Amino acid sequence: MTSSRPSTAAGSAADCRWVSLVTRGKIAGLQDDARDITLGALCLSLGPLVYAASLATVAAMLVLTIVALIASRQHSVSIMVGSIRALVVFAPLLVWMLASAAWSLDGAASVEVTLRVAVLFLSGTLLVTSFARLPIEQLRRPLIAVALGFSGAAVVVVVDLKLGGHLARFLHEPRLNGVDPALGYGRAATLHATLLAPVLVGLLRLGFPRLAVGFVLLAAAAILETSSLSAKTALAASLLVLVAVWLLPRLRWIEFGVFGYAVVALPLMFPLPLGAEATCWVADHKASAAHRLEIWSFVAEHIRQRPVIGWGLDAARRLPGGTTPVIIHHCDDADWPNGIALSNQALPLHPHNAVLQVWLELGGVGVALGFGPLIFAIWHAFRSPAWRTRPAQAMIAATAAAAGSIALISFGIWQEWFLSGLFIAAAFVVTSARQSAGAVHAMGGRQV
Repeated sequence: MTSSRPSTAAGSAADCRWVSLVTRGKIAGLQDDARDITLGALCLSLGPLVYAASLATVAAMLVLTIVALIASRQHSVSIMVGSIRALVVFAPLLVWMLASAAWSLDGAASVEVTLRVAVLFLSGTLLVTSFARLPIEQLRRPLIAVALGFSGAAVVVVVDLKLGGHLARFLHEPRLNGVDPALGYGRAATLHATLLAPVLVGLLRLGFPRLAVGFVLLAAAAILETSSLSAKTALAASLLVLVAVWLLPRLRWIEFGVFGYAVVALPLMFPLPLGAEATCWVADHKASAAHRLEIWSFVAEHIRQRPVIGWGLDAARRLPGGTTPVIIHHCDDADWPNGIALSNQALPLHPHNAVLQVWLELGGVGVALGFGPLIFAIWHAFRSPAWRTRPAQAMIAATAAAAGSIALISFGIWQEWFLSGLFIAAAFVVTSARQSAGAVHAMGGRQV
């Protein structure tokens, strides 16, 4: 008589293995859900965090990069390869930045800024590459979350400023002592304007038109309520270019050409030959704009003194003559000076223009090493076969217009929060472009 114990034991072992595999699968699924929820929660908190403390944009990008890498660990090899390729393209710029310490006005400061920028470039390229490699289904939640987060923050900003800006003063003291509280939200508003096009197009391609419209309306309301001219300019540039390129995609190459021309020719445009009437009009209506013209003229003069290698990284803070007082006067009916509209320095901290700052500090060599790869990256995005849809092309052009307008009239190009915001915007540009390409694929190749 044969025994059934061996077969029973074998069956029990198989059952145990099956239960173990199921348990492991459930645990892995829970871990994946936890990572996706964490990524979505971070994107949801991005808007409120940036409006509450714009300098926290750096920490937000670093944490977002770490979480995105954890969420995409199955693609870690391709992410590392893609990031290395991007860093290799910008490595000559970083090397030149470091080398400029040899002739900089403050070599130690040049080295410090280079190291900080290198860390941001590493984190930023990892973030963008992660969003390019993550399964597109995993990017739905972050895209919706960032729209909801910024929309919620926009409601708070509008209500706060309508009621007197008490929250802004609380969050941004002592910087706002004695000034308009709307200035406290200015930096965050510029990032909001830069993210407008990628989030809008991404939501439309996901099939959430109402959320997309609500996001744009609330973004416009918040940005217009602040006192940031650069954010308002970026908002207008983004919407105008988005509509224009969506209707006529060839217009993207005009924007591309204008940017390339500005990179080369901008130092030659200053000082501007404004007449007395125009100068008085600017001083009376926007004294800060008149001051910017004075700054750019001062910077252009020093660029011409060292056009090839520049004055060294971070030299804008220490340029000879930079602390010279500059007074912008109001004008009377005869266009003669009549009262002080603004009193400041010839070059306070930085030129408020990315192109002029790179020319000033790194010279023509730095301009070629920095803006050359950037222009090539934008050109490559326009030419990418997977992103040749109207929405994707319009979105890329609109985001470039928004970021470019901000960089050309405000902030220092090496400010960590600003660079971090640009990398975050680039990550969502990639996300939106992939969503647009996915929507076309789902419709059998028919573009809308």
